Formats: sequence, structure tokens, C-alpha cells
Amino acid sequence: MKISKRNVFRLCWFSLITVFFIWQWMAYQSRDLPEDTFKNDTRVSIEKSSDKITFIANSPKSKNEILFFQGGMTDPKAYAPLCRQIANNGYTCHLIKMNWRMPQWNYKKIAAIFELENGNYIIGGHSQGAKMASQFVYENPDLMKGLFLIGTSHPRDFDLSKRTIPTLKIYGELDGLASVSEVLENKDKLPKNSSLTVIKGGNHSQFGYLGKLLTDENAKIDLAEQQERTLKELIRFFNKIGIENEMDR
Repeated sequence: MKISKRNVFRLCWFSLITVFFIWQWMAYQSRDLPEDTFKNDTRVSIEKSSDKITFIANSPKSKNEILFFQGGMTDPKAYAPLCRQIANNGYTCHLIKMNWRMPQWNYKKIAAIFELENGNYIIGGHSQGAKMASQFVYENPDLMKGLFLIGTSHPRDFDLSKRTIPTLKIYGELDGLASVSEVLENKDKLPKNSSLTVIKGGNHSQFGYLGKLLTDENAKIDLAEQQERTLKELIRFFNKIGIENEMDR
């Protein structure tokens, strides 16, 4: 039986497409998580539900709690090590699971899960999760105590420059999905009291425990170092918000 050139081309094309999507799917899976990521100990307790993974800070414990939005298409567990380390530093951290791994479809769910009006929450996330965290702040003024954006060029489609919410943007020097030029291009749309921090040698993928994502550049630092630097900047930011809240009382 003869196979036409057209059918051979179609077979090769669909095979390449299939391999590409499988590779992409694997890149967005969590990997190499530290063994203690989901283990309870004296400092951190873990609670899991269909909507979130909560890393509860046992001691010390801040009144402010963290809402962390996963990146688009990524396995939320890729951010569990960072969330655990946040809890190790005294901040209960809620890692929000998005339906179909799409924050843009599911970011408003936190309004039904938490009593946001009566709480002390700092919101943020990575990549598309950061975008939707900023979107939530835009749509719900004065509801959050702070905003942190990791590995994103947003806010891009709306303007937060008239807001006064404490804001931190962390970006990678070698981020191939949210480049330095894109980050700086939208700097004027951030709240006026925002601070920006670049992770030298860091890329997009290593903000989570992920494979190397398509179009991302090669990092010049390893995963552990990028995670440690990111954590350091986040804790400094959270602590500053706590001090400012105490001064306002």
C-alpha cells in the first residue's frame, strides 16, 4: 500500500505538534520539590482543599496572610516550596488552585473563600497569576494590604498609578516571557509607592519549581539561589507592611 507525500507530511506535522504539546505540558509540571515541602512540623502546618493549599505559620505568626496566585498553565505545586518558606518566616500563605490552571478564569474565587473585608491579606503571584492579582486589586480598591508581582510585565491593560497600596515587583534579568524592557515599559502604571527589584541572572521558569518554559532564557544562577533571593525580597516587603500597619494604629 502506497502512502502519498501529502499523508506523509500530515503524519510528520501532527507528530511534531503532539511532541511539542507533550513537551510543553511537561515543562509546566512541578518537579524536584524539596522532600519537606508538604510535611507538618513545629513551625508550619499544611491544609489542602480543592481550592487551595494553605501553609499555616505556627510560630512566629503575623496578622497578615498571603494569597498566592499560580502562573498560567503551571502546576500550582511548583510554588509550594516558596509558599512554605514564606510560612517559615511567620506568614500563613494560601496557594490558590485555579480551575484548568487558568488564573484569568478563576481569580475572583478568593472573594468566596475568604472574608476579605475583615482580614489582613497581601495578594500576589507569578506571571499570569501576578497579572490577575493586580487585576483583582484594580477591581477591589482598598481591600488588600499589599500587592506583589513576580515575573510579569503587568499591569499593562489598566492603570494603578493613582493607588497607594504597597507594591513590590520582582523580575528576572533573563526572563524570556516578561523581559526587563517590558517590565520597565509599564512601570508608570504601578502604584506610586511601588518598588522594583531585579533578580540578577534569574529567568522566568525558576520563580517556580518548573521545567524551562518556551521562549525563556537560560538562567545564570541556579534554582535554589533564585528562590532564596525572591524569598528574601518578599519577606522584607511583608515585614515593611507589618511595621507600617502597626504605626498607623
